[in-house]
Amino acid sequence: MPFTPLSGLLKHRARKRGIATKVEAAMILEYFNQVVRAQFGDEAVPSMRPLSVKNGILTVAVLSPVLEQELMLREQQLLQQVNEKAGEHAVSKLSFLS
Repeated sequence: MPFTPLSGLLKHRARKRGIATKVEAAMILEYFNQVVRAQFGDEAVPSMRPLSVKNGILTVAVLSPVLEQELMLREQQLLQQVNEKAGEHAVSKLSFLS
């Protein structure tokens, strides 16, 4: 009897229980934090928070208008890096709440 990798079992159980989408969304939010931290440094993180991913749109709350403008200018670059980390085309657009 062949062994099934643990990662495969976890994905199967997550899908079966309906939490796979929520786990993937949480991972994308964390990937966005990592990408922003790498591009802007730790000082940017307290001024923004990724909130949700729905229908390929990542919604981000931003306290600083300057940071919001920078995120808008680098949107395509940020999306590319998040999608690379996710291993798929998970996010196609950023939406901002200020």
